[in-house]
Formats: sequence, C-alpha cells, structure tokens
Amino acid sequence: KTEYRSCLLTLIPFHNSLHSWDLVNLEAADVAKQPMLKFVTVERDMPEKRDATVRKEDFNEIYAEYAKAKAEEQASRCSQCGVPYCQSHCPLHNNIPDWLNLTATGRLKEAYAVSQATNTFPEICGRICPQDRLCEGNCVIEQSGHGTVTIGSVEKYITDTAWEEGWVEALKPSHERSESVGIIGAGP
Repeated sequence: KTEYRSCLLTLIPFHNSLHSWDLVNLEAADVAKQPMLKFVTVERDMPEKRDATVRKEDFNEIYAEYAKAKAEEQASRCSQCGVPYCQSHCPLHNNIPDWLNLTATGRLKEAYAVSQATNTFPEICGRICPQDRLCEGNCVIEQSGHGTVTIGSVEKYITDTAWEEGWVEALKPSHERSESVGIIGAGP
C-alpha cells in the first residue's frame, strides 16, 4: 500500500539573498513557519479609515497607521511569484516583492533602501499613487480570490519608519552653485 503525504512545492530564499532561490518541498505545517506565502491564512487588512466627519476638521492622514506587527503580517501575504505583475505594472518598476519580503522578516532599514533605490519619493507614492489600478490591481493573489497585498500601506509604513528612525538622507550635490531657482506658482 502506497502512502501519500501532502506537501507544498514552493520557492523560498536562502542565504539571506534577495535573488537566490532554492526549490524546496515543504510539509503543510512548515508553511506557517515561512515568512511569506501567508495569503491563504491571513486576510487582507487595510489600516482603519478615519471617518469623514473627523477628517474635515484637520489635515491628518485618511488612513490610520500600521503597527509593526500588522505591516509585517500584511507583507507576508506576498506570494513572491515568479513574474511579479505588481512590479511590471508599477510605472517606476519598484522592487515590490523584495521590499515586501524584507518587511515581512523585520528588516525595515533594508526594505527602505530597496524601496528608495528605484523611487526618489516613496513616502509620496505610498500615499497618492493609485495602487488599486497599478501594483495592487495586478497582484497575482488578487486574481486567485485572496485579496491583494496592501502594497501602498506597507510602502507608507516603511517610509514613515525611515523618517522616524533617521534613515532618510538628503541628496546633496557634489558642489554648491551660486545660482538660485524660483518657480512661479509653486507657493510660498
């Protein structure tokens, strides 16, 4: 009599390398221990949206902030698919799966560095970019009915943390110039 054991065939990173992959057979129980692929067991969860009556009194954010655990949890939902449609549909071609992986494993400083490498203003993109039509709108797990990874909210969390921790470094020219520039209509 032949026994069959259920196992999951998946790709997982090894040697802490973002682009090195090893094909591994995992028991179903081992999936819970992996930092990624949690989209099957963890529901999509956006930060709480502030009520409009409260928002009209201030200029604060529309959505509440993610806590560290929630950002890691939502980042861990990424399937790390072979062809990341989220990245190919991003106008900046951000390395989204890479910084989601780093966020899921608690390596936020590295996640910020990867995010900032292709995007000079990730703190803006996490807030105003139309993720629902671009990266999140093309997320592979959304197509399978599991709800997208909350890419924009995680990106916002990463960059807000980078500002709070002092990881953001101002770009400085190699040498200052004596000229100055004024842009008409740019405000005070």
